[in-house]
Amino acid sequence: MLNIKQHNDRDRRHPDDETPEPATAGDLHPWDFLDAYGSLLRKSSLILLVVLGREYTKKFHVRELSRMVERDVSLVSKNLKYLEAMDLVTREDVGNLAFYQAKMESVLLRQMKIWFTLLELQALIRDLQGVTTNVVLYGSCARGEDTSASDIDLYIETTAKEAVREMLQRHQVALSREFSPIVHTPDETYRLKTEDAPFFDSIRQGIVLSG
Repeated sequence: MLNIKQHNDRDRRHPDDETPEPATAGDLHPWDFLDAYGSLLRKSSLILLVVLGREYTKKFHVRELSRMVERDVSLVSKNLKYLEAMDLVTREDVGNLAFYQAKMESVLLRQMKIWFTLLELQALIRDLQGVTTNVVLYGSCARGEDTSASDIDLYIETTAKEAVREMLQRHQVALSREFSPIVHTPDETYRLKTEDAPFFDSIRQGIVLSG
């Protein structure tokens, strides 16, 4: 085990923006696996995954993506090559142009798409916690199959419907996609469960955000 001085020396040698040397046996941290994913977790790479992931039926060439994300072509090209190596996007060369497309077969990509949606909703979920008994994300966003045109399907159980609707309106202005909420009281939830069991089951297969 390293002593405190050795740990401090190691930290000075490897600031966050550099790739540290491989750890030796017996000198591993639980977070060491992240060393291989520094490029993936850069904002410029995450932006590309948001765009490509939500337009997964389309192929884009590098310059087109550069204009869309407002980043330098060389940076976009570098990040795309890394994402391709990570098996998150595919590349097709047509003449002198390279076209990239999200690889929806990737479980990691779909889970990251869900994570992006959860990040978008984080402020709303925090505000809803005090006035709701259950909040569920369901539909395409909960499966990582959403597009930029997809609504964000939410099932919200509450006894304070008006307060919830006001919160939804307030948070909607910060999102590029529309909420599609169902706001029910506990009694209405029970009726939905008994009167439309298939739809209720589809909601239950979603992601519980609160409750």
